[in-house]
Amino acid sequence: MTIAFLSLFFGLITGSYPVELSVNGPVAAVEILVDGRTAARLNGPPWKADVDFGRDLLPHHIAARALDASGQEIGRAQAWANLPNSLTKVDILTEGDPGVSPRAARIVWKHLKGEKPQSMSLSFDGTALALDGEGRAALPPHDLKTLHVVTAEVHFSPLEILRRDLAYGGEFGSEVSTELTAVPVRSRQGKLPPADKLDGWFAAAGRPLPVIAVEEGPAHLLVVRSPDAKEISGKLGTSGIRANNPRRLKLGEGQVIRFLPPYPLQFKTSESVAHIFDVSPGFTVRMGGFVQLLETIHRRVQPGETMVPGKRIADAVAAAGIVAINENRRRAVLLVISGDEKDESRQDPATVRKFLEAIRVPLFVWCLKKPAPGSPLAAWGECTDAKISQTLTLEIEKIRHELDAQRIVLLDGRHLPQSITLTPAAGPVELVGGAGR
Repeated sequence: MTIAFLSLFFGLITGSYPVELSVNGPVAAVEILVDGRTAARLNGPPWKADVDFGRDLLPHHIAARALDASGQEIGRAQAWANLPNSLTKVDILTEGDPGVSPRAARIVWKHLKGEKPQSMSLSFDGTALALDGEGRAALPPHDLKTLHVVTAEVHFSPLEILRRDLAYGGEFGSEVSTELTAVPVRSRQGKLPPADKLDGWFAAAGRPLPVIAVEEGPAHLLVVRSPDAKEISGKLGTSGIRANNPRRLKLGEGQVIRFLPPYPLQFKTSESVAHIFDVSPGFTVRMGGFVQLLETIHRRVQPGETMVPGKRIADAVAAAGIVAINENRRRAVLLVISGDEKDESRQDPATVRKFLEAIRVPLFVWCLKKPAPGSPLAAWGECTDAKISQTLTLEIEKIRHELDAQRIVLLDGRHLPQSITLTPAAGPVELVGGAGR
């Protein structure tokens, strides 16, 4: 039997959220768990439920357990909320009785923007199969003594091609996963040891996690800019003694700047409406000074897009944090505010700051005017007065130093970032966002 999530866990998810599954085989019930705790039980189709993700904004692991009539688990699927997810979901469901070779396989897919596939293909051990109109194909006779691989390819456009592999049989007996979790760390004594010297340093839920690799790679700074370009140009770095021109200041080599506007785009699916914050392409030091980029980069709404009215600063900062961890790179988020604007976010600054700490993304806040004490924007805490030239110069150096100091440790398996800790055996390193020991 097979089980897969059809729901797309996009946006910032708290409270009640609809969850839908596709289930094949002799399943008597499905149990849905959030972070290991039972959140819902479904005793038959339709395999749908509203699941409570709690009030706090945190990453979550969602598991669906398929149970037989005696209550034994016969299949499992997993998904993740408030972590990076693709706009498109592709899965392979096999059909057949437990303990025997599957008779057929079917491609299931979902696209947040409502795009339809231009073409689909399915192969079994490298041999193409004939698909019917529902993306289903009969599998040739085979046994479970050897490993078999079913591969699906779904083409939405020449630039959007998704592939999914399902391996079963042989010594594995079920799907094989090679997911990794990237953890940013800082070394207190210079260079980190090689990966094979770090085993035993990291753990999750009390279990040691094997270290696969240590890498530096490009660093990504995600910028949420509330003021428009005209206001930034007229105020940023314009006060104080100008020992140098802050507009010429650059981040370091290999550091990439991306912009995320505080206005989400709206996408509708058959089950729900999602608000997604779009992110710009990457800009490097070769494309201009940091302040110059802040003054000139714009995002225009494209034909067919719907922008949600109202500025949502805190929501955008949380979304920037998710984007920042998407590519397993060194990361930080910069928020630039006017200091007196209105924020119509669903999340508040204190909640978002805790969320960024949980996913281990440093946050820098610049303001063109100190927020009034007690105002919603004052909840961001200490903010740098970005009008003063000397202060701005020091702050850019601080961001550059933060990104330079980080290293990425890749751990085996996918884990909730807030669950990862340093063990007593760990050497002189600290986890970005907190010691976690």
